[in-house]
Amino acid sequence: MEPLAAATLKGTWSTLLLPLDESDEIQWGGIDHQLNALARAEVDGIYFNGTACEFYSQSNDEFLRLARTTATFCERNGIPFQIGASHAHAAESLRRIEQTRELNPGAFQVILPEWTPLTWEEILRFLKRMVAAAAPVPLVIYNPPNARKALTPSEWCQLVSKVDGIIGIKVLGGDAAWHNEMRPAAEKLSVFVAGIHLASGMVEGCASGSYSNLACLSPKGAVQWGRRMMADPDLALQQEGQIRKVFQSAMAPFRGKFSNNALDKALAAAGGWAALSPQIRWPLSSIPNADVSQLSTQFRAGLPFLFKETSSLV
Repeated sequence: MEPLAAATLKGTWSTLLLPLDESDEIQWGGIDHQLNALARAEVDGIYFNGTACEFYSQSNDEFLRLARTTATFCERNGIPFQIGASHAHAAESLRRIEQTRELNPGAFQVILPEWTPLTWEEILRFLKRMVAAAAPVPLVIYNPPNARKALTPSEWCQLVSKVDGIIGIKVLGGDAAWHNEMRPAAEKLSVFVAGIHLASGMVEGCASGSYSNLACLSPKGAVQWGRRMMADPDLALQQEGQIRKVFQSAMAPFRGKFSNNALDKALAAAGGWAALSPQIRWPLSSIPNADVSQLSTQFRAGLPFLFKETSSLV
């Protein structure tokens, strides 16, 4: 596909998750099932190998098969896609870009190497080499809330002024003060926030799109809610308050006890669109099936507008 730009990277993007058997082996038919479900949901783009796809746990062969499977499907169906080249080891992240550059993704997603917080000079050195390896495909920087080095809004502004080839960032989002600080960066970058923060992010003029949590729960519902923001932003903001309240209540018992990876997988299992179990790879703990069943009941009762038209995805 053609490389994405800050102006064209937008909307509701959804991630693949690893469908695993009892031996932690990937069930590749489950990847095909997810890709078809996401296409039917009409997501604006598909990516893989963020937190939810357990990028840190994959062998090189598994990574390459995921990349080729995703690229082939998305090219055939005209769906924008990004390849997650993230790795805790900088050289392996670079290798992932070099091995899959020929697949022509719209962008590569990368994290900052996580074994130790980097200095500003080290961040620039890392990203400049990654940009050079990926060119002309641009980079999207994934900076999750649990990162060792969480960049501030002013640092994002500095970064984009010093490193060409970065078109977007994936961040949690924030409050009104965060939006005020982020606006200068949002003029140059596509800012993607967690799905449950999208309406306020768009109203504040910072967010261009969303990823993960809400789309993990219901890709079709997340897409429809994203469209509602354009037609009725007041209603979308009202529903965002409802979404946050239900997410906070439903997920509170699991936060601090399970990883973000486990939370995302449980959301997808609760949503029922992917025929996916909540199992994540050893040594991390998975949320039990009984709890996932309860989560499904809570979300469907509390957020019926996300599931109203999703039965065809199950």
